[in-house]
Amino acid sequence: MQQLINRHSIMELPVLRTGDLVLRPITEKDTAALFSHFANEAVTRFMDIEAFANISEATQIISFFRESLEKEEGMRWAITPADTDELIGTCGFHKWNKPHFKAEIGYDLRPSMWGRGIMTTAIPVMLQYGYEEMKLNRIEAFVDPVNNASSALLKRMGFTYEGLQRDAFFEKGQFVDAELYSLLKREFEKPPVA
Repeated sequence: MQQLINRHSIMELPVLRTGDLVLRPITEKDTAALFSHFANEAVTRFMDIEAFANISEATQIISFFRESLEKEEGMRWAITPADTDELIGTCGFHKWNKPHFKAEIGYDLRPSMWGRGIMTTAIPVMLQYGYEEMKLNRIEAFVDPVNNASSALLKRMGFTYEGLQRDAFFEKGQFVDAELYSLLKREFEKPPVA
């Protein structure tokens, strides 16, 4: 079902294919789509960023993603349908802690695409990349306690709920709690190969 299209060093983000989706590097050609995506408050509601108000914010976040990759601190893919190459969401790793073989995942999706199994398809290939290519042992996710859809998704992916961290983050002018989930390499089941 999935295959690694380009096998490069970590410094060059590969294109990953799974089902009818492609996970590819985010580039300047995505500026307008990324702005539209992150200007939607439904997308940014549970994120640590405000909804975008200016297209320059999209340019800045693309630079941030590139710098994170160059520093080997994280990476972000555009999620696109295989037949259109249109950015419908993003996913990736951040807070990559190489000495401890762990990283956090993050993901977001255009609201019109919610409930279609897109993340259920995209996340396993991203996890596989994390365990096999980044040599991660532990992948973590922090979720707002009211974000039931994200919690349910992580549980379907095999993540374990480890507990509630009170006032874990300061976001949008207030302290917010966070549920912590994790998935260890030995617990990960690779997606079937088509």
